[in-house]
Amino acid sequence: MSSGREDDRAAAEAAAIFDAVLDPERGKRTISPAQIEADGGLTVDETRLVVLNFGLPAPDPQDPYFTAAEADVLVHFGRLREIWPPEIYLQIVRVYGQALAHIARTEVNLFRLHVESKLRSVSGGPLHDAQQSVQQAFGELLPLADPMLLGVHRRRVEHEVTQAVVREAEIRTLEGVLPGAIEVTFLFCDLKDFSGYAEAKGDGAAVDLVERLAQVVAGELGPHGHVVKALGDGFMLSYPEPGEAVACCVRIIEQMRGGGSPGVHAGVHHGVVLYRHGDYFGGAVNLAARLLGLALECQDVGSDGVVRASAGRFEGDRAAVRTSAVSVRRCPCTACARVRMPSTQRDGRQRSGYKPDPAAPLFSSSICG
Repeated sequence: MSSGREDDRAAAEAAAIFDAVLDPERGKRTISPAQIEADGGLTVDETRLVVLNFGLPAPDPQDPYFTAAEADVLVHFGRLREIWPPEIYLQIVRVYGQALAHIARTEVNLFRLHVESKLRSVSGGPLHDAQQSVQQAFGELLPLADPMLLGVHRRRVEHEVTQAVVREAEIRTLEGVLPGAIEVTFLFCDLKDFSGYAEAKGDGAAVDLVERLAQVVAGELGPHGHVVKALGDGFMLSYPEPGEAVACCVRIIEQMRGGGSPGVHAGVHHGVVLYRHGDYFGGAVNLAARLLGLALECQDVGSDGVVRASAGRFEGDRAAVRTSAVSVRRCPCTACARVRMPSTQRDGRQRSGYKPDPAAPLFSSSICG
């Protein structure tokens, strides 16, 4: 364990390297929350709430916290309050904050782990020279992120608008249109028995396997797939329709198969959910996750609606990927569903190469139970 003096020295060294790159941008922050309110923008309390929802400490009313461009956004928010109220923009702010925190953390960790360590090892000169090399690299790489983030954001908005126009359909309830309700196919996949593999092979091998899965998912996602979130050793993906989700699932399982490491298993379900705060909510999400738990290694379990819509992909005729259809019906409580699938799978007797028997007895288990 390092001493307090060593920690202080390391912190001072990091500040000397990185602050020189970060300080010029900090110097542009000259506008306070009070000035934004005086200019007709958000109130001081509203501005502080925005910053808090970004996941950052709230500034004092007179604190010169914002750049001119940032302040202009908050002034416009104040003027557009009637059509863009706080309950709407704060949802976006929270999603921005979570996503950008993850991006920034990843950037800094990867820079320090790979770029900084490499530059220090190859500098071969005095410590000051190594620090200058690291500082120069950080200064060259950091500005590259801003235009890329803006460009990717604009392209993603273009994509989402196009998809909404093409696929938009009102989903009605007895009370009328349910705001934010959409039909989505969810694909949950992860590494079967990953914990045992990590214990047996060690953290290094486990991290390498998760990274390999992440690369496969990114490569096989397809044009309409979205990564909703990473889930440790797995992923939650969304698709507009079941066929693409099942096709992606089969490709991922095939790519990750073999090599002495755990294979992927998956669950797929299509249903109506609510979209809020950058995430999906509803029984369809829970059911897709439950189907994942029923799937064996190198197996994709889909609900009956997915099977019907997947053009024969659940015929069980692939040697590399086993597929299984389950029947889903609503419980009287309306908050859950019941799943029916072959009892041989429930009992754990299904082996590699098994093809589901259409005549096999079925069992029923409740999602709420």
